[in-house]
Amino acid sequence: MAWFLNPALTRFRNEVNARWPRRDKTSDGTIGDAAHQETNSDHNPDADGSVDAWDMDVDGVDVPKVINAAIRHESIQYVIYNRRITSRSWGLGTWRPYTGTSPHTEHVHFNTRTSHERSNKPWFTEEDDMFEARDRDALTSANYRSLGLYQDLDKITFKISSGATRVEANLAKAARVALEQKMSAVLTALAGVDEAVATQLRGQFDRIDAGLQETRAAVDNVDEEVIERLGAVATPEEQAKLLRVVLGDRAKEVGLLLSQG
Repeated sequence: MAWFLNPALTRFRNEVNARWPRRDKTSDGTIGDAAHQETNSDHNPDADGSVDAWDMDVDGVDVPKVINAAIRHESIQYVIYNRRITSRSWGLGTWRPYTGTSPHTEHVHFNTRTSHERSNKPWFTEEDDMFEARDRDALTSANYRSLGLYQDLDKITFKISSGATRVEANLAKAARVALEQKMSAVLTALAGVDEAVATQLRGQFDRIDAGLQETRAAVDNVDEEVIERLGAVATPEEQAKLLRVVLGDRAKEVGLLLSQG
């Protein structure tokens, strides 16, 4: 009977390869070698010919992300990596020292339970597909511009070296629109302040003009009154007295001019 990697692990391996297409596979392993075949190894085919273990080379992949995806999956029984082991027997995610012959530092060992070896459930969730901060930071300003970040786009499709894509809101446009709205509000407020100041000044000017007009009217009235009174008095003495009141300090000068006439 020909051996084969069980369906659950085959899907797992395919998903890892899709996310990290240039990963190193030197330390990958499925079917056991002659040394494994002489022991009760997970790498030996079971009764139906399936191999229930897969070793994944750690170079060129995000090892913590792969392990987190594995321990959340229904088919995983245990994981061994870097002298530690976590098992469904005591709780996946709880790690204990591993003292086996291989320290499993160059690869991660994944083992599935027989009852779920044919699971077709995806290993990586939507959360795993989210871009990490370093992925965004890796995009230069030139990349951003080429993707239309400074154009009028509401959404942008990002793509990183693994081939994964992610559609996200255009944060730069949102920030620009928000800034434009703030500036518009500031300019509107300033225009309101200018109008208020202008209104206040117009009121002050109106009051000044009214005062000037009132003063002119008073002067005009005084002049007419003086003329009328000058014509009404009978003697030169009375006229001189009236002019002295109106002309003040200049009365003498005016009197001299009149005497010369």
